[in-house]
Amino acid sequence: MEIHPPDHPIFTWKQFFIHMTTVCLGLLIALGLEQGVEALHRHHQRHQLEQDLRAEAIQNLRIAIYNLNGIDNWDSWQTQQVAELDRAAAEGRSPHYIPTYAHLGYRLPSEAVWTVAQSGTLNLLPRTEAQQFAHPYSVARFAADDVPRLNLLLTERGEILDGASSVSFQSRLAAGDSTYDLSRLSKENLAHFREVTASIVAVARRFEGENINLYAFTWGTLHGYSDDENFVRRSEIFATFRHDGGTAAILKKFPIPDENSASPTEDK
Repeated sequence: MEIHPPDHPIFTWKQFFIHMTTVCLGLLIALGLEQGVEALHRHHQRHQLEQDLRAEAIQNLRIAIYNLNGIDNWDSWQTQQVAELDRAAAEGRSPHYIPTYAHLGYRLPSEAVWTVAQSGTLNLLPRTEAQQFAHPYSVARFAADDVPRLNLLLTERGEILDGASSVSFQSRLAAGDSTYDLSRLSKENLAHFREVTASIVAVARRFEGENINLYAFTWGTLHGYSDDENFVRRSEIFATFRHDGGTAAILKKFPIPDENSASPTEDK
């Protein structure tokens, strides 16, 4: 911004005040325009951040449902295997291997938008709104922290089962994992297999609770609930999942919002 000197000399107080008034008004107008443009830019940035956080939250709701379905399969499958190992030991026979019967994937919650926002744009949000989003992301971290433990257990499980197969690794990939013969394992390896399998069940059940928490707090945040309200909602979603019909009941009672629907902040 430049301030030019008057075109002619100032000889009277009147001329001086006219000139100063013109300069001051010009400065105020320029500063007002600059602040207005900056405010519009920040408003646009905030709106974009809220949209991105909302889209990521909806994605995490879908991930939580996907994980809960997979975890239910893991729990059922490995619980059956533990029961079969215990029955076989009680009956004095070799246990049968329970093969995989469903897709058993697990996906980590998305944190990309939140991570980037923390580096500078998070201060665009009102404090209360930022705090509302912070809780689901802290829950998402819990839902991810046990993954290395599960991977370690699966590696142990695979190493034990390598001794229970008479075919090559490539042949097992083609035939599925029903080719294992647990009678080939020693008593010590069977005991280790039972221990690892029971640990997988325990981790799966912990994953179940963490993903229900992720769904509950994310769903509540998208609907503008406070932390206290989210804790109440979490209990309701737990009960819905365990007593009313699993993920189908959750989706019926607490449906995933449409990505194009307005957020609570946009409604206000």
